[in-house]
Amino acid sequence: MWLHRSSFLALASVALLHCSSSSTGSGSSGSSGDGGDCYPDNDGINNVPTPVDVVVNDTGFYPGSPDAGVDTDAGMKTVITTQNSSTITLTLTNMGTKEHGFEVECTSVRPAYPNLPVGCSPTACFPSDSTIAPIAPGASKTVTFVTPVPDNLLFPFKSSAPGDANTPGLNGSDGSAWSLM
Repeated sequence: MWLHRSSFLALASVALLHCSSSSTGSGSSGSSGDGGDCYPDNDGINNVPTPVDVVVNDTGFYPGSPDAGVDTDAGMKTVITTQNSSTITLTLTNMGTKEHGFEVECTSVRPAYPNLPVGCSPTACFPSDSTIAPIAPGASKTVTFVTPVPDNLLFPFKSSAPGDANTPGLNGSDGSAWSLM
């Protein structure tokens, strides 16, 4: 599921912070995978396997696959929406002229869990196997991973290619994010 500008603005109040760990909710005392005392599920829905297709070019990320046609509206913020604790099959296709990759950054859990018990991590991160190293123009790469336990959060994403660090739309500064519901 994809959201664009209007839906993104409603979610934009979530504070986004960068971290370098790969915490997915350690410190949880629940045994059912629902986050237990640290991150109780906010909507009662999780474990929804979802395919996600993303196209990247030299200006940004866009929903869909090249076969289905891609709306590359310049400046459009992209929000990928999936459930927490779900197996995701992510396919990235590079339609640009140089290498691009995909990396989801960490975020603070405080907006969704303001009364976090002692010992629970204040940040959540996607697993390292969700990162796609830079791929060549015209190439595709598919990875499978499980989204973090905490939900009602936005995780910014960007290209993992070092050369994209100064490119708006590819460096995480445009507000593109992965939303866990």
